[in-house]
Amino acid sequence: MSVFGRKISGQTVAGVALLMVVAALLPVMTSAPARDIVLVTRDMSFYLEGDMATPNPVIEVKAGERVRIVLRNEERGLVHDFAVPALHSAIDGLRYNEEGDVAFEAPDVPGTYEYICRPHMLMMKGTITVRAR
Repeated sequence: MSVFGRKISGQTVAGVALLMVVAALLPVMTSAPARDIVLVTRDMSFYLEGDMATPNPVIEVKAGERVRIVLRNEERGLVHDFAVPALHSAIDGLRYNEEGDVAFEAPDVPGTYEYICRPHMLMMKGTITVRAR
């Protein structure tokens, strides 16, 4: 193969292509895995898994942290979802015993963001607090 009038071997071209692929994947390969936060819906409220005493809890995350919200609907006869409108993140409606998830990166700026169950937003809502790193 000839590039700019110079001969280049197929091995060199393959090596450059491999380096380009690795460089493109490096940000994905080195990013921290998302921290799982499991929420359970019951009695028209969200609960953190393992803490059924605190309805619609405050969820604390660090600025820039990757988070995966896992929602499990344990409420018979009702469809629930989970949404953080300000972060454009949502889980579609889940029936009894279904589970869904959504992953997002917390904003770099500390603040408070509301999460809701869209069909039941008057009762099922809480906040995500983003803290400085």
